Amino acid sequence: MAETARSLKLPRPQDQLAGCAWLPRFAEKARRFLDQQLPFIYRAAFGSRLGIDGAFLRHFSLTIDQFLAAVRRSVDDAALAKWFLAHPTVTSERIAEWNRRAALLGTKGHPGYLTRHLLKWVFYPKSVVTPVNSLFEAIEQDER
Repeated sequence: MAETARSLKLPRPQDQLAGCAWLPRFAEKARRFLDQQLPFIYRAAFGSRLGIDGAFLRHFSLTIDQFLAAVRRSVDDAALAKWFLAHPTVTSERIAEWNRRAALLGTKGHPGYLTRHLLKWVFYPKSVVTPVNSLFEAIEQDER
């Protein structure tokens, strides 16, 4: 039976690891991607420059290959957090800035606004009927 957004049970967008929103969700998606267990709709967007994954990678000056290698090497979230915090571009200030900006992705006047409206038909169909303001909200709504 194929997994649905509801049954996948990924961490919420605002959940944090090492004080950083999106990191636990991105890490879990990466684990499932590496294990070839990520459903198609998630694989289609995984690591995309247009989505939150891409914004996360750009913000911390990481590549998808670096992130996947770190996830592959990390035995658990604590090990991944240690790797992440050791990266030279990851500081408490950058994390705080990301946490503020990430919650605004897809809102009017912020990156991802047009993308959210164009892709909601495929990735966030519930937001077509019941509009939301941000990408985090669209994900939350779609996975409930």
